Amino acid sequence: MTSLAEIRRKRTIVVLASSLVVLLLLPVSVIVAWRAVRDSKAAQEVVTLPSRTLPTTPTAVIGVTDEQNFLASLAVVALAPNGAGGTVMLLPVGASVGGQPDGEPKRLADVYGSDGADALKKAVEDMTNSQIDLVAVNGVDGTAELIARAGTVTPTYASDVTDTDGDSTRVVGVAGPNTFTPIDATAVLAARDADKFEDTRFASVKATWDAIATAVGAGALGAVPAAVVPDVGAQTPADVPTFMSALLAGPIRVWQVGGQRISDAEKNPLDIDVYGYNLGEVVMVMASAAPSAMVPVYPTLSVQIDSPFPDSTVIQEATFRLLYMGTNVILVRSVDAEVPETTTIYYSDEMERAMSEPLTTLFGDIVFEPASERVEGIDVQIVLGRNFIDFLQNGSRPDPSIDPEDLAVDTVAPSPTETNPS
Repeated sequence: MTSLAEIRRKRTIVVLASSLVVLLLLPVSVIVAWRAVRDSKAAQEVVTLPSRTLPTTPTAVIGVTDEQNFLASLAVVALAPNGAGGTVMLLPVGASVGGQPDGEPKRLADVYGSDGADALKKAVEDMTNSQIDLVAVNGVDGTAELIARAGTVTPTYASDVTDTDGDSTRVVGVAGPNTFTPIDATAVLAARDADKFEDTRFASVKATWDAIATAVGAGALGAVPAAVVPDVGAQTPADVPTFMSALLAGPIRVWQVGGQRISDAEKNPLDIDVYGYNLGEVVMVMASAAPSAMVPVYPTLSVQIDSPFPDSTVIQEATFRLLYMGTNVILVRSVDAEVPETTTIYYSDEMERAMSEPLTTLFGDIVFEPASERVEGIDVQIVLGRNFIDFLQNGSRPDPSIDPEDLAVDTVAPSPTETNPS
């Protein structure tokens, strides 16, 4: 596995349009001092709070291609810490890759089309601020083998699912209920109608994965969980078929990341089928499902968000605001607890508190409390309070001119290859 230090060296932090704000709030001298304190042996000896580790949650990128080897759908999968079941996060294959020149958008599908599966894995890592363990890109037959243990699946579609087959178009799923074998289901995941934009198939891809999750239930017959080390978590399976067997061995939750088609003539002069996305949403899901895979890409605080609110949009907004201010979000939890009146930050030392104080700019009033324990790799814990809901309506907001994809980490990507309708 690539070391965290190597990943940090290889990755380039995006220069945000909000960098002046970040630099004003977090002076370079403070950042340098913070890193010196955090990394010093003396600091490690002084911090004697009880410590917990994040459970390991292996991850994989699963891509599905059509008959022309165009990337048609994409999932980032994280196993549960107990090695059975997990989370499937669906990404648009037309999601814009960060770090590209103005007017020259590049998509995840282009990265795969030009440089293959390993380059796709790297692009997804940069998009999600994470380290992915495994990657597999297959056509209909290969993907069907990966989900075979799910057995019969019964997705329901709002409209016919169509696929371009040479010069003709065929229906691979009808509007209403369907009863599918695994190969029927993967035909939908691989479907790509050349006359339609990708966002028209978001719903059918999610409905198919939802049907797989329903068929699996508490665990599919014959599926084998991943090995688990007590107090550590699930161990990374040797290969993708073993990984997918572990996914099908327990309950599965499915999340579709939203995408907004970029139609601006300056940003997308060739009018290709490319999508912006909210990095707050992507990181929120990853930090919830696979916190052990998250990589700190900014040289500042790494934080844990605890939200007592059932509305995921509240957590998404908090995550986006932290990323906007150059803060690493490593762990996100939805907690069943009493809602505090004021957002609270739990810190281990005064340097962490000082580094956290500028967050009031986009979070409103914050109460600072000494922590009673700490999670390894996390500097402060943020518990959202009732006042944050009010602040979302009336307080300062991130610059709306910042495109979500501009907040992602840069990736070195090859030249575009047309893999979606123009």
